[in-house]
Parts: sequence; structure tokens; C-alpha cells
Amino acid sequence: MEKEIYYPKSYDIIYRSGYIIGFIGIALFAFSYIYYDIPGFYAGISIFYAGSLISSSFLLVWKKEIKIFILSCVILGILSGAGYVFVFKNPEILIISIGFVLAGVAGLYGKEAHCFHFIEGWILMWSFPVLIFANLLIYGLNIENYVIVRAVFSVIYVIIMLLALSFLIKKLKQPLMQFCQN
Repeated sequence: MEKEIYYPKSYDIIYRSGYIIGFIGIALFAFSYIYYDIPGFYAGISIFYAGSLISSSFLLVWKKEIKIFILSCVILGILSGAGYVFVFKNPEILIISIGFVLAGVAGLYGKEAHCFHFIEGWILMWSFPVLIFANLLIYGLNIENYVIVRAVFSVIYVIIMLLALSFLIKKLKQPLMQFCQN
């Protein structure tokens, strides 16, 4: 006999609010990257982290191991980000922090893509590992401030922001408490 899962509508609303908060962070991050706005850059990352933590905390999946993995990645990313801010001040630590959070968020988007066939979810899920590797590479090669590199990454971040917006609109239009279609 399967155990009934307690997941009221309020949890689904909170889960979706995490995507809204996360999108605000993505948008702030993208625009601050384009305009070299360092405070906006850090604010965008922080807001994105908060939204990611909310959504991963209220994620409903049938296998608890999936939720544990996603939530662990997000928490580990947030903790390593705090380590960057308060201890290390090393840009690679920040990239690793963002990488962990993006790994968790890739799981969130992947779950939605799998269950509800959101094409944006699939694209975002697969683009995050490539983005993490590309950032590690440009920082490793010390070419992060080259004009062409910044231009390419500005375009990539805007595309990701637009995909996240399209995903968010679809998610918000979806009826509450809709269960996985697969």
C-alpha cells in the first residue's frame, strides 16, 4: 500500500513562486552582466539562489532521492557561495557555487520538461552543464574580460533569460496541482 503524499495547493503556489523569484534573479543577473553592474550581478545571483531554494524545497517528485539530490546541490551551492563572500574571494569558488545551484535547477527544469513536455525545460536543463564548463574554461584561461567573450556570454545569458521567461509563463498558466503526465 502506497503512502499518501501531503502536498496542498499552498505548496504548489510556493513552489511556483520560487520560479518567479528565480526568474527575477536571472533577469537581474543577465542585465547586470551586460552593463558591468557588480552589485546588480551579486543581487541577481542571490535572488536566483533564493528562488532556487524555495522551488527545490517544495518540489514534488515520486522518488525522494531526486528531491534530495536537487536540494543538496542547491544548498551546497549556496553554502559555497557564502564561502566565496566571507572567506575565499576566489572567482572559481563563485563559479563552482553557481555550478552547484545550476545543477539543482537543471533537475527542476528537467522534471518539468519530463512531466509536462516544456521544451524550454529541456533546453535549459542541457544548457546549464555547458554553461558551467564554459565559465570554468574562460576563467581558467583568464579571458573573461575580453570584449568578444563578454559579448558572447551576454547573448547567451539573454537567451537563457528569455527561455526562463517562456518556461515561467507556461508554468504559471498551468492549473495548480497538475500531476505528471508521464
